[in-house]
Amino acid sequence: MVSAGCLEAILNTLSEGVLIMDEQLLLQAVNPKAQTLFGVSGDCSRSLLEATRSIELETLARQSLERNRSEEQDITLYAAGEQQHFHVRTAPLPQGEGLAMSLAEFTRLRKLEQVRKDFAANVSHELRTPIQLIKGFAETLLDSLPEDTERIRHYLGIILKNAQTMEHLTADLLTLVSLEEGDRIPFAMQETLVYPLLQEAADLVEPAARKKNITLSLNCPADLKAVLYGPFIIQGAINLLDNGVKYSPEGSKVRLEATAQAGELVIAVRDKGIGIAPRHLKRIFERFYRVDPARSRSHGGAGLGLAIVRHIASIHRGVAEAESHAGEGSIFRIRIPLK
Repeated sequence: MVSAGCLEAILNTLSEGVLIMDEQLLLQAVNPKAQTLFGVSGDCSRSLLEATRSIELETLARQSLERNRSEEQDITLYAAGEQQHFHVRTAPLPQGEGLAMSLAEFTRLRKLEQVRKDFAANVSHELRTPIQLIKGFAETLLDSLPEDTERIRHYLGIILKNAQTMEHLTADLLTLVSLEEGDRIPFAMQETLVYPLLQEAADLVEPAARKKNITLSLNCPADLKAVLYGPFIIQGAINLLDNGVKYSPEGSKVRLEATAQAGELVIAVRDKGIGIAPRHLKRIFERFYRVDPARSRSHGGAGLGLAIVRHIASIHRGVAEAESHAGEGSIFRIRIPLK
């Protein structure tokens, strides 16, 4: 027979919240997880309803006692100031002595499930428009007269633009998948010079900048080194530079900088673009989030570029941040620990 001390030790090690109550639903024992969850002490003698403030939990407990059988139910509670999701199980104690209840939290899984659903819905939405346009104009081309070359060229241009949009979207999605794999399977990091990586990124964005008569500048110490995965740093710098070029006026400047500050490598892109209102800054690195959806689509953006930047920073144990004021331009930074 398990002693009271052993039983208490077992309850204390469980990651689930456990509450033991008598047949009147007065609490007899509460393990540390449940104490933290509901803010009650271990020797609490209050009722289940008083302690948890949940009618759903009380109803489930009474149902289990009345039927004298175990019950299970997913319940949402507001605990510690936020919404949390639990899988709740009950089990009547022998000889009608009361009831045991366990609460296994799956809030994170629920959030991940919602993220996946939102992600699938967003991808479908982003692909639907270009696919419909390509299909519609291809059908129009088939019905066009061969000598109507001007109209044919116009339709082909629309088809090409939307095919490129889908190409960019699928490339960004593949990059995100690769980055998420990197969270579990670390990439081979090595100490490397930063300047050549940023120079390669600037060279790749230069043609787009030239079309808008935008001057790109690079300022980075030639001997600056950090432990990095080079291809991702290049991708992150490209995404930030491309963003700066897209949303900056013609004839302006976009600056790419890298410095060592307080034990961190700080890569920054400064532009003189339209800026970002404060209410958008906290969400700007979310997948598919756009400050101005119509404007972003007109520039061919899918809303994944900054999400990729954030993921690249995370893989390097760093952070991505933005500083901006509407109408005054923006500064985007990647901060990575040097050690």
